[in-house]
Amino acid sequence: MDLQHRLARSFKPRFAVIYPFGIFCLLFGTVTDQSLRMGIGYIIAGLLIRLWSNGYAIKNDKLTISGPYSFVRNPLYLGTFLIAIGFVFVLTMGYLVGALFLAALIFMYYNTIQTEQKMLLEKFGKTYQDYCAKVPAMIPCLIPYDNGEQWPFSLQRLIFSKEYKSFVWISVIIIVFYLKNHLILLHKTMTHRTWALVLFAAMLILIDVFLEINKKKKKA
Repeated sequence: MDLQHRLARSFKPRFAVIYPFGIFCLLFGTVTDQSLRMGIGYIIAGLLIRLWSNGYAIKNDKLTISGPYSFVRNPLYLGTFLIAIGFVFVLTMGYLVGALFLAALIFMYYNTIQTEQKMLLEKFGKTYQDYCAKVPAMIPCLIPYDNGEQWPFSLQRLIFSKEYKSFVWISVIIIVFYLKNHLILLHKTMTHRTWALVLFAAMLILIDVFLEINKKKKKA
């Protein structure tokens, strides 16, 4: 991903919501054992949905209707929204801030989905119309859509999508906030548990760095 593409991605409306919220959380958010228990299930569910989805998604070239796409048209957005709900619970910064963040995210995703639907309708025509008529945009249906071309889950497609980075950095972020609360706000000392969390976060970062270096070597 070149610099121009990164900048364009950074200024997408949904990132204009996520980044300010992230900065606010960095300054004021804390993680406790109770808040972690309240939100971690949403985060895990969101991550699993995104991992599942990226193993099927073939963007731009084909209309993806396999796997989670047979139950909901935008499983990646659904996964992201569940992760966002999880962070609202995990980072104890008040329900008003969390509600405003989720409302802004819903508004941004609604506009994004509408724009993408127009593009897909122009590209795939009646096939996409039929798909939209039977599969909801964000709330999964119970009966999978089985018309059109289907293909299996691909681990290679998932790795190429770099979705594993979401797991790595979400885990690191939660650990950082937990340590912030434990060491800075509560003034507790390092324990076996906190040292284990530090080592786990460092291991995840090293794995991510190693994979990136390895990919660059293969491209060279």
